[in-house]
Amino acid sequence: MKKNKRVKYTREEKKQFKKRNKFISLVSSIVVGMFLASSIYFILNLLKLSGIETVIRYTVIVLLILVMLMIIGKNFKLKTQPKKYKFIIFIIFLILIGGGELYISRIISRGINVVDNLNKNKNQIEYSSYLITLKDSDYKKSNITSAKVGIISDTEDIEGYVLAQEIIKKDKINSSNLVKFDSYIDMLDDLYDEEIDALFISGSYEGKYSGIEKFENIASDVKVIDKYTKLMKKQVSNKTKTNTKNITEPFTMLLLGVDSTETDISDAVALGDTIMVVTFNPNTLNATLFSIPRDTYVPITCYGGAMSKITHAASGGDDCMIETVENFIDIDIDYYAKINFRGLVNLVDALGGIDVDVPYSFCETDADRTFYNAVFVKKGWQHLDGMSALGLARNRKYYPTCGDEWNEGERNDFVRGQNQQLVLKAILNKAKEIRTVDDFYRILETISVSLDTNLSREQILGFYNIFKKVLLSTDSLTDLNDVISIQRSYLNGGGGIIYDYVAGTGLYEFVPSTQSLNAIVSAMKVNLELEEEDYDTSFSFSIDEPYEAEIIGEDYWGGIADYPAFEEEEEEAPVEQKEDTKCKASENRELGADKTTCVCKWGYSEDENGKCVKDEEEETTCDEDDEDCDESGDDTSGTTNPETTGGEDPSSTNTPTETDSTDETASNEGNE
Repeated sequence: MKKNKRVKYTREEKKQFKKRNKFISLVSSIVVGMFLASSIYFILNLLKLSGIETVIRYTVIVLLILVMLMIIGKNFKLKTQPKKYKFIIFIIFLILIGGGELYISRIISRGINVVDNLNKNKNQIEYSSYLITLKDSDYKKSNITSAKVGIISDTEDIEGYVLAQEIIKKDKINSSNLVKFDSYIDMLDDLYDEEIDALFISGSYEGKYSGIEKFENIASDVKVIDKYTKLMKKQVSNKTKTNTKNITEPFTMLLLGVDSTETDISDAVALGDTIMVVTFNPNTLNATLFSIPRDTYVPITCYGGAMSKITHAASGGDDCMIETVENFIDIDIDYYAKINFRGLVNLVDALGGIDVDVPYSFCETDADRTFYNAVFVKKGWQHLDGMSALGLARNRKYYPTCGDEWNEGERNDFVRGQNQQLVLKAILNKAKEIRTVDDFYRILETISVSLDTNLSREQILGFYNIFKKVLLSTDSLTDLNDVISIQRSYLNGGGGIIYDYVAGTGLYEFVPSTQSLNAIVSAMKVNLELEEEDYDTSFSFSIDEPYEAEIIGEDYWGGIADYPAFEEEEEEAPVEQKEDTKCKASENRELGADKTTCVCKWGYSEDENGKCVKDEEEETTCDEDDEDCDESGDDTSGTTNPETTGGEDPSSTNTPTETDSTDETASNEGNE
């Protein structure tokens, strides 16, 4: 048999075919153009997945480029052949392949957008500068030009200086009246002490400073004279900008929990309620968790090293908190993540709940800090939804109104730190159950509005390789053997009322044990491969006792620094004032017991015209046998001498003698 030879067409025939296929050829060219556009869009999205399956991605990109060239050549070739069905098959093929590319591109693009939203350094946010004064002050816009106004000295501070210049121009405030300060705390102190008349401050001043005792009522203590708001790119410092460190190396992350009722992290301004340092080694899949008690007494870097609660560092911004923590643990913070507590609720709910061995039964307020939807959780293994998980992470107080059943066990800031570590560990364990891309994106979208971090897109995508390593581990699906090893820690120490140099008064401060702290820091440095591990070769166990993982730092107590206890300055005893000149003796008036009000003298009463007139004497008669009558026949029972009693009510009975009265007054002053 003869093989079918390929038919060759003459040039004239090809021209005829081309003319006949003009319409379908046009359709084919349009489809080819769309296919090329979708392929280029697909390639661009693949290039964004930096660090994920690099070899596979670039192999796919090369193959796609070759296919694109072949498609272009095929389209020109089909124009000069007579069979239209080949055009139809070709078009259908391109539509299917192009549609697949667009679908995958959409998935990738959605993920990239979600990841980019986690890092808000490139976002534009609303900055506000407020000009405030004390509530009872007479200053307002019309007369503020003559006021003594405080302003921060940092010329790069957007809210305290840059935007304040707009208010200065608008309200025509004289530059000679401006007083520069190095810190907002000092400036607020001077405002409260009336050393200055007004000051420029961030619009979120209530959330930033109400956690400091002196300014806890700042919302009602001050009033806003003027304000200026502008949408600007987020201000990024050296500490909060994106780190260039590769996520495949051991790293340190600072987790900050903000206890705010707002959902959007951009609107959530409050002191750091949760401060946790996490070290992670991607090579060994080992993590250490260190919860720093919010009352820990440390130098606050942005306040010149002033000793204060570590939570007060949050009032100086994220960079102040990062620098203060770095100074405390002597380890560089590579990344930070700040999450609103509302975001924790949404995250746990998006995961379908978490399983936690709750250490004690408790009740706690809801996300709005009310008992309207109060949370009640019993001791033992429980499946917690978002609100219950938040309750466990926040609980540190007793609530007697809930009943004895829900108030058993120890409650304090240290216990809360341990609870937060339990919640975080449960979240990590639950995250291992994610199996679909849609579920992964849904979770990221849920928390993106409540989370802010300095992790770049490439660094966040780098967690894919860690996640892949966990999934490929043989025991990754079992509950008995966690692939990610998590070491918990507990910081011991002592506490008392100590002078807080940021708050300017005595507050409860937690003084950490240096031995306990050193043990925790050493474990973190070993995990970061900064130190060699000192192995303990001894090991003992009892078959009758269940194994409990070591909690680092729990057994160390030594090295607690000694600080003098804060003592309230005794108020000077009020100096007895002499008779005020405004209380004229000629008008029969004198100072009352409050030393400020003029009252009628003893034996005088105000008449209907407001004048002090002498009381009329009442005639009294006495029996001769009455012991209370003096020789003149006057009744002396039940009377007191106003000169020795300070003008007390003359109707009082059982009046002590002058000596007894003095002793009783001294005793009362001592009790006070």
